[in-house]
Amino acid sequence: MERFGRFERILSSGIHFIIPFMDSPRPFTWKKTFIDPNGKIQTLDTVLYRIDLRESVFNFPIQEVYTRDTILLDVNSIMYYRIFDLKKAVYEVDDLNTAISNVAQTQLKEVFGNMTFTEALASQATINDHMKQAFGERFSQWGVQVERMELLDMMPKKGTTISDAMKRQMIAERTRRAEFIIAEGEKSAMRLISEGTKLEKYNTGVAEQEATRKKSEGKAGATVELARAESKSLELISSAFSADGASQSEYMISQRYMELLRGMVKTATSQCIILPYESSSLTGVIGSLKSIYGRNVNLSNIAPVPRPIKSANYDDLS
Repeated sequence: MERFGRFERILSSGIHFIIPFMDSPRPFTWKKTFIDPNGKIQTLDTVLYRIDLRESVFNFPIQEVYTRDTILLDVNSIMYYRIFDLKKAVYEVDDLNTAISNVAQTQLKEVFGNMTFTEALASQATINDHMKQAFGERFSQWGVQVERMELLDMMPKKGTTISDAMKRQMIAERTRRAEFIIAEGEKSAMRLISEGTKLEKYNTGVAEQEATRKKSEGKAGATVELARAESKSLELISSAFSADGASQSEYMISQRYMELLRGMVKTATSQCIILPYESSSLTGVIGSLKSIYGRNVNLSNIAPVPRPIKSANYDDLS
């Protein structure tokens, strides 16, 4: 209420008494935003004497802004606000509605000028937060508290080739992402296959190494056991020879002579036998093994062997 054109007081809800011709209400011009029965947002210019202190909606006019990649966009946004100081809203600014619209236009150009169109599409929450912060600092001086900001629409300017270019860009971007995903899948598959092959070869190598080690250990154990068995057999033979009063050398020599005599019996054509040793030595060797063969042999009846009349072939007696 004004008295003689000067601010007097603010009337709240209820009954109040005013002095006619002295007190008069100050008109408040505002754009009222509402949704019509068709579901569309409508704006109506009104002159108010009563101001609603509840949370309301302010529909900004469609703004033309350029992005960092020089794309012209039509941006439509709304603001949820609440007037908390009536005196500031009426007296601190000449036209609150126009002032809010101009500030919104400035902030929208600033925020969209710092990002590309693709970034703007994916950063609506960031844009809303930035606008709310920027509007809150300025609108608080006019008695308006900003609750939140929302972007209703953001489209390239009609009548230009930007829409077709953006469609091609979106298609190219989707194609690029699809190829990237396919490449990543193939890369992951190759990595898994290589890891599997590596693990298979590693396990195969470990198994072959273990098998080789086991075979070597088995062969070594078998060789040791064979050596032990041979040593044991030689010890038994040596014990038998010692019990009979003979030696292994005499035994081997007598074996060789016995083999020689056995072969001569089958193949000899002459009654003359040529030996490299004297018969007494041979009879001594054979006579010492009589207990080995299990019977007594009378060697006194063996006739003396004549001296050799020709050279003996010692290679045949080896």
